[in-house]
Amino acid sequence: MEGIIYTPKGMAREYSPYALNIYNGCDHNCKYCYVKTMSFRKQVLNSEIEPRKDILVKLEKQLKKNEINEQVLLCFTGDAYCKADVKHETTREILKILLKYNVPIAILSKGGKRILRDLDLFKKFDKIKVGSTLTLTKNTDSLIYEPGASLPKERMETLKALHDEGIKTWVSFEPVIDTKQTIEILDITKDYVDQYKVGKMNHHKSNINWKTFGNEISKKLIEYGNEFYIKKDLYGYMTIKLPEKYIDQDYLVLRKAITETKETAQILQPALF
Repeated sequence: MEGIIYTPKGMAREYSPYALNIYNGCDHNCKYCYVKTMSFRKQVLNSEIEPRKDILVKLEKQLKKNEINEQVLLCFTGDAYCKADVKHETTREILKILLKYNVPIAILSKGGKRILRDLDLFKKFDKIKVGSTLTLTKNTDSLIYEPGASLPKERMETLKALHDEGIKTWVSFEPVIDTKQTIEILDITKDYVDQYKVGKMNHHKSNINWKTFGNEISKKLIEYGNEFYIKKDLYGYMTIKLPEKYIDQDYLVLRKAITETKETAQILQPALF
């Protein structure tokens, strides 16, 4: 699918069948960000971050024409709750449109407590999960690698607050910068994070033993009982074999239940929770 809502390709497809990018960039300025290598984004890296042109009109037009039954991720090439969203509040207007058309959504953000502004809208969705990329526990490290993002503790506190309000929560362990800190994050968050996606470090060199890390974190996730997915690039290094669901890229995808409108409504495809 092409349009404001589009079908991701390559490794991005492992996160969601559909995605929507709200802003023309991101102001978190993460050192490891792959978007910085994309030529069509370089021009906005040092410019003011703004909503994409006519995004609300284009989204409404697309959803009037096409029903979306599978999860749409906010966002890949930016952050729905970047600092610019405090000024523009475009993410809230996007959510209202997605809610109107009953679109299943996943949000991934390093915006911390800014996310909680839209808690009232989250509660109205039938299918929604809200998550954060978590890489490090130490503030000093986070300020080096993610200088514009909220600090790790704030991101984790935000996830707990969402979980306490009944919102499904998830975490992306990608990139993995320091395996000890990643394992520590899992130990801290396991009781209030429902799902984990685990990858490795891409686009940058690393001395990490991915076999050891992949084996260790998979065993812990199974022990803790959380839902998780191991990305293909990491699973290729591992020596332990996981049940098929943990390496199925759509295992954690949210879907609308499809009903058959005949004499009696019959659920043909249950929602994946």
